[in-house]
Amino acid sequence: MVSYLKKFKKVGSSLGLVEQSQMVASTAVIVLMMTIIAIYVFTGEKLRWLDFFTLLTVGVFGFIIVYFIAKYGQQINEQHQQLLGLNTVSQAVSHSVELDMVLQNALEKVCELLNADYGWIFMLENGKMQLKHQYKIQRNIFSENIMLDERWIEVLKMDHELTPAFFEKQQYVTAQLKQFNIMDWASLPLERNQQFVGVILIASRNPNKFKKKQIELLSTFRNQIGLALNNAYLFEQLKQSEKLYHDLYENLPDMYHSINRDGLIVSCNQTELEYLGYDRYELVGKPVTILYPSEKHNEVIERVRYIFDQKLELKGVEEVFQKKDGSKIIVSINTSLVYNSDGKPTLIRVVARDVTKQKMLEEKIIQAQKIDSIGNLAGGVAHDFNNILNSILGPASMMKRKINEQDKFYKYITLIEDSARRGAAVTRQLLTFSRKSNVYFKLTNINKVVEDTITLFERSVPKLIQIKKNLQNNVLLVNADEGQIEQAVLNLFLNAQDAMPEGGIITVSTRAVDLNESIPAVYSDIPPDKYVHIKIVDNGRGIPKEFLNKIFEPFFTTKDQAKGTGLGLSVVYGVVKSHKGYITVESELNIGTAFSIYLPRVDKIVQSEETTESQAIVGGGEHILIVDDDVGANIVAGDILKELGYKVTIAQDGFQAIEKFQSTNYFDLVILDLNMPGVSGKDVFYQMKKLNPAIKVLICSGYSDTVLNDDEFLKEIDGYLHKPYMYEDLAKSVREVLDH
Repeated sequence: MVSYLKKFKKVGSSLGLVEQSQMVASTAVIVLMMTIIAIYVFTGEKLRWLDFFTLLTVGVFGFIIVYFIAKYGQQINEQHQQLLGLNTVSQAVSHSVELDMVLQNALEKVCELLNADYGWIFMLENGKMQLKHQYKIQRNIFSENIMLDERWIEVLKMDHELTPAFFEKQQYVTAQLKQFNIMDWASLPLERNQQFVGVILIASRNPNKFKKKQIELLSTFRNQIGLALNNAYLFEQLKQSEKLYHDLYENLPDMYHSINRDGLIVSCNQTELEYLGYDRYELVGKPVTILYPSEKHNEVIERVRYIFDQKLELKGVEEVFQKKDGSKIIVSINTSLVYNSDGKPTLIRVVARDVTKQKMLEEKIIQAQKIDSIGNLAGGVAHDFNNILNSILGPASMMKRKINEQDKFYKYITLIEDSARRGAAVTRQLLTFSRKSNVYFKLTNINKVVEDTITLFERSVPKLIQIKKNLQNNVLLVNADEGQIEQAVLNLFLNAQDAMPEGGIITVSTRAVDLNESIPAVYSDIPPDKYVHIKIVDNGRGIPKEFLNKIFEPFFTTKDQAKGTGLGLSVVYGVVKSHKGYITVESELNIGTAFSIYLPRVDKIVQSEETTESQAIVGGGEHILIVDDDVGANIVAGDILKELGYKVTIAQDGFQAIEKFQSTNYFDLVILDLNMPGVSGKDVFYQMKKLNPAIKVLICSGYSDTVLNDDEFLKEIDGYLHKPYMYEDLAKSVREVLDH
């Protein structure tokens, strides 16, 4: 009996809930019926069939009621299991938003809930099924990449049981499949936005493991996993977007940082760190004043507060940032505000662009334009001043010829003449600075010019000043006006001497320099070419930084009024520019100053014709027309020429000159000023040439761009005499033109 009950219990435990309920109800009815029969048999009472059928009816109805109750309970239990499974899967896949973790958790929970022995999850990437994770298996029975064809797509899109025979036929499954003794398969397609994106495959060693109920349960996981996948993909896209933004933010050419209401830097990009020389921990969390010079700290603090209070945005504001090493850069700043949900600004976003080089270039352009404008002004002043000096020097030289050296007025005339010459020297320096003086180029050995200048300088330099030479042995040739280069070098020597009142060392060096694109930034303003480099260094008191941009301006000087005119360095600048060269200066207070001149090296001579001066003062009887709007110039020239025996006619302007030229049958020579009101000297020249192509013309002017810049005009004129001139200068020039 006991063994029977055990077998009965074992059979019952193998049945489902409904079958167990039916078995219990049937057993109860049978027991009751047998009890009734036994009572009647042992008591001898007559069996009442009504009781029997009543009991049977009650048993049948009880059986039916128990069946439906059990069936309903089974459905509730299955729904509970489904909900429990859904909740388990939902929690597992929503535990992380990382795509890889979502896939791994989804595979593990599906396999656990369906008691699968093995599992795989594949994702569709670039047209191939890529294996992402496996469950309870180390080796892979699939090849690495599964190319999708239509058949596979259709099969994998369905959540159903797959036969082992189906997989054994696929070329993507390796021969190792049989070693795992897999007897049943099932698949769960994964979708995102109704698009097939992957599949979960599960396998069991038991045949018919995945029946309809298991497949239905498997299907219930699809939406939860799909939703988790969608969130994971969105999170991945967000990460990629954030990474892209972060990479852009970190590597943009401009500097970025954000400031909170306390004036602290809460973030900055890599560009700013590299520009300013900081590590991130040295800036983030620090007051924004760390970016500025100490004298600007209070102003910066007030500005941050004002921007927050007034909700301002700055555009193109120029500021000075201070690097970690103490050096400074000029930046252009733009700001914007970040607001919270209450509409209150919480951060200031700052974009700073380094404009140091741009500002330096602008300053250089402005400086060049300024110097050019001053040069034009200087040229005009020199013209008028030369006319005045001409009216002084000419008569003085005439009077000096008329009186004896023992005459009491001789020394005064000599003083007047010397003063006029010094004035003429000043105008020559002005014209040299403005690059409007006559320049006679020839092949020049720079080392020889420097040696000659040193010799000249050493005659007057105090013994406290030492000169050290470091001249390159090779011959360094440039196409230059030797006198002007000598003047420029001498001016730099004199400037160095003035910087060392208590004595010092002047070092002069020369060398050949070939500049190209790879040369360091110190040469960035000098175009690539072959140059001769002249460097003059002193160990004097140096030049303050605020003066470095002004030292080449004419009349700028820091010396006492009696010690300098302010034209020395201006002349150097003008000489260098007229030779298509470049000049740079480096200076440090109490250390010294270094001037560098770069002149283009040449391989062949480019030399203008040099005038040959007559040694004797000879007059003549030719008829000369003098054309000048300056009365004094006309008087001086007329009197000198008349004294020399020439016949002279005077014209006060271009109109008179043309009129007299047309009315007079013949002039042997015209002395012509170029800068005249009304009709210019150049126009007068061409009109006279039309009337008489053979007429000889001597140009006499304080300065003129026309003479310097018009090569064709230079070829057409017969001579050029620079004002102011002395008696001998005019006599020689006139005779030279007439005799050639």
